[in-house]
Amino acid sequence: MKKIILILSAVVLMAVAGAFGYLYISLNALVKKAVETVGPKITRTDVTLSSALLFPLSGSGSLNGLVIGNPEGFGKSYALKVGSISLSVDKNTLLSDTIVINEILIKNASLTLEGTLRGNNLGKLMQNIKSYDSGSKSTTSKEKPSSSRKFIVRRVIVAGTQLNVAASALGQSVSQTLPLGDIHLENLGSDGSGISAADISQQILLPLINDAIKQGINILAKQGIKQLEQQGAGQIQNALKGLFK
Repeated sequence: MKKIILILSAVVLMAVAGAFGYLYISLNALVKKAVETVGPKITRTDVTLSSALLFPLSGSGSLNGLVIGNPEGFGKSYALKVGSISLSVDKNTLLSDTIVINEILIKNASLTLEGTLRGNNLGKLMQNIKSYDSGSKSTTSKEKPSSSRKFIVRRVIVAGTQLNVAASALGQSVSQTLPLGDIHLENLGSDGSGISAADISQQILLPLINDAIKQGINILAKQGIKQLEQQGAGQIQNALKGLFK
C-alpha cells in the first residue's frame, strides 16, 4: 500500500512539475509573441525579441535581445538594440486588473543615428511612436477601463547606453560612437488606475530616443561647422540659416 501511495505521489509531483514547466514555456512564448506583434504597431518597424524568461512565483523576469528596426527609407541595420531588460514585479498583483512593476532595468542599449541634420531614422521612429499613442487614445477612449490589463511602474533605469552616429553633415560623412547618460523614471501610471503596456513603452522610448537625437545632431552640427569654417564666415551664416529655418 505504501508503495502504491509513493508511486501515486511521484506521479502527481511529476504531473505538477510538468504543468509548471508547460506554464513557463507557454508564458514565455506568449510574451515573445506579444512583443513581436504589438511592437511593430507602435514603431511601424520590424521588432524582434530573442527570448523571454518570466518567473511568476518570484515576480522576476527578463527580456533578452530586443531589436527595433529602422523606419522605411533608411538602412537595413537597427535603430535600437537592447541587451537585456530585467523586471521585478509585485507578485501579489499578478492576478489583479492593475499589475505593479517595482523596477524595469534596461542595460546595454545601442542606438544608431542615420541621416542628416534635416532628417534621420530616430526622428522618424519618434514620430511613429507619437502617432500611435495619439491614435490609440482616440480608439480606446470608448472602451471600458477594465477591458485591458493596466500597469504601474515604480522605477525605470536605463543604463550603459551608447549611440552610433553614421550620418552626414553638409556633404561630409560622420562616424562616431559615444555613451549616453543614464535615464531614471519613477511612478509611471501611479497618478491613476495604471497605464497600458504601449504607454509604458512610449514613456521609456521617447526620452531615450530624444536624448540620442540631440547628441547626434550636436555631433553633426559641430562636424558641419568645422567644414564651413574652412570656407569662410559668410558661408557659415548662410548654411545655418538654411539648416535651422
